[in-house]
Amino acid sequence: MPITVHAYTSLENAEVRSQLERLYDTSPEFGDGQDALQQLEQHLAQYTLVYTAEFNTKIIGAIWCSGQGESRRLEYVVVHPANRGRGVAERLISEVCRMEEAKGATVFEPGCGAIHRCLAHLGKL
Repeated sequence: MPITVHAYTSLENAEVRSQLERLYDTSPEFGDGQDALQQLEQHLAQYTLVYTAEFNTKIIGAIWCSGQGESRRLEYVVVHPANRGRGVAERLISEVCRMEEAKGATVFEPGCGAIHRCLAHLGKL
């Protein structure tokens, strides 16, 4: 399954916002998708990007990336239930690391165990 990765600095695009809300509805880390987007909007103003994994123009995964300088924190990874177990999270994290390294990042801090495992497998810890 080929995915494309996109970085967003805001949630102004209504379709992106709607898809992210539905995706984060499936995440146990937030009360619901609306709660996730409210928190994300606050973080986007403070050195945070949301990266999405997209397949056929549909957002099937997302992760938050925050920080500046050489260090980045990756957190709140979510993959749509229909696409779990297909390596989407690892491909998303790999591409986020590549894109952030191009901006000068050298240190990646995992925000949870799943991200830690992906970063370890990719040799990024």
